[in-house]
Amino acid sequence: MREQAARSAKCPCALPGGEPRARHDLIRDCTSAAWRAVKKRLLVLMSVSSVAVATLGGQLAAHAAATRTVTIKDIAFSPKSLTISKGSKVRFAFRDEDTTHNVVSTTAKRFTSIGNRTTGSPTRTFTRAGTYRYECTLHPGMTGRISVR
Repeated sequence: MREQAARSAKCPCALPGGEPRARHDLIRDCTSAAWRAVKKRLLVLMSVSSVAVATLGGQLAAHAAATRTVTIKDIAFSPKSLTISKGSKVRFAFRDEDTTHNVVSTTAKRFTSIGNRTTGSPTRTFTRAGTYRYECTLHPGMTGRISVR
């Protein structure tokens, strides 16, 4: 729309009486110094805008797909309760040295369980909103909750 408005504006290269020259495109063909300066400013503005949009989009994607960590240590999940955004990942960091643990989903909202292990940091991605409860079936009372918004 702006391009149409610019094309219909009076060109400083126009013939006397304001008539545009034949086959003259104001944006592409105008040779006046004023229009060259306008075109240069438009190019700079478009470049800066595209960089800003790309940066903002990358930040939003990074924020939405953030990875949070639940540490498994001293026969406990830490934090015990976690709130994340849809699309985020949760890393389950097994740090209880020689003690074996697992992470088993226990509610209607389920994620793939993590089998018995003592080390490692498997991740799970949560794409649907809801509350996901889990436990270590080897240690009664060792439970946790992830709320996805």
